[in-house]
Amino acid sequence: MKAGDIVRIRDDAFSVGSVASPLFGAIGVIVKEARRLYIPAAKVMVGGEILEFDLEELDLVSRLNRRL
Repeated sequence: MKAGDIVRIRDDAFSVGSVASPLFGAIGVIVKEARRLYIPAAKVMVGGEILEFDLEELDLVSRLNRRL
């Protein structure tokens, strides 16, 4: 996944026992690639905020059309 890709936040992205979040299933746009220690992550603009998620917590919806 790269910056500009549209992603959906997976329902299991939050730990078990946490309060239900309005972000479950929310759609966002990756604005920057990141890392959490050694785990690939992404900064995602969703709901008017920029939040960081591990890539495994995101489902790709659509890729940005890139020309080579």
